[in-house]
Amino acid sequence: MGSGGGSGNTTVTNQVKLPAWAQPYAVQFLGDIGNYVNQGLKSGYPFPPEQLYGFTPDQLQGMNLGSQSAMNTAADILGPAAANVSATQSGAYLSPQSNPYLQATYNAAAAPVVQQFRDATEPGIQAEFAKAGSFGGSAQNQAESIAQQNLGDVLQNLATNIYGGNYEQERQNQIRQQALLPGLTNAAFAPAAELMDIGSIQQQFGQEGLNTALQNAENQYNWPFQILGQLGAAIPTAVGGAYQSQQTGPNPNAIDPLSGGLAGLLGVGGLLGALGGGGGLGGGIDSLLGGLASLLPF
Repeated sequence: MGSGGGSGNTTVTNQVKLPAWAQPYAVQFLGDIGNYVNQGLKSGYPFPPEQLYGFTPDQLQGMNLGSQSAMNTAADILGPAAANVSATQSGAYLSPQSNPYLQATYNAAAAPVVQQFRDATEPGIQAEFAKAGSFGGSAQNQAESIAQQNLGDVLQNLATNIYGGNYEQERQNQIRQQALLPGLTNAAFAPAAELMDIGSIQQQFGQEGLNTALQNAENQYNWPFQILGQLGAAIPTAVGGAYQSQQTGPNPNAIDPLSGGLAGLLGVGGLLGALGGGGGLGGGIDSLLGGLASLLPF
């Protein structure tokens, strides 16, 4: 380290240098760093843009099965169940007009009764009155009328039992199903919820891919600046932190003109007073004051 001296202001230069034996290694180090940086700039961003591992085959198969199951459940199970509940609650199975199976049940039960009247009861009445020689008389007509009335009562009772029993059963079904409606309503949304969950997984993965692509793009853009920064950071290391600086300021070894002149004049005045020369002591003081006046800036 060196410094300059003298009067007035001066420039002080400080410089630290590597030892001579270390300078070849520093040059080689900077050369290696430069080659590395240049190679990195030529080859471009070294990391692969794809950094996410995609869904495994099992995961993809699971999502596909989940989607298919949700769709099949909605179409094959929940759809008919909801339609059946809707029909029951609307009373579609209460009457034979809307319930073809109920009408068929009644017809099947009434057919033997009607056949019995037609094939046995009515012919028997006719044969009885024919044998008595009063066929077609009022007594026969009355007997047949009573038999027909009995047939009507039997059919009416049969209808009451079948239709009334069905009505009571359907009313019970309606009441029971009302307790199942909240669960069925929630189940109706289950396939949609399952599809939403699967879609959320796929959306999350897709968003992670976009985030990774954006981060890679930013890293690729900043790569030249980053690798050049490595070269810049290596320079102080290569020179051992050595640098050269210049500072301008007062020289601590310089003599101030005012204080120097004052000291000189005081010395002269004292000398004159001691010698008594140059007009004696008074003349020496006058010379001293004149000298001081010449040093002042005004």
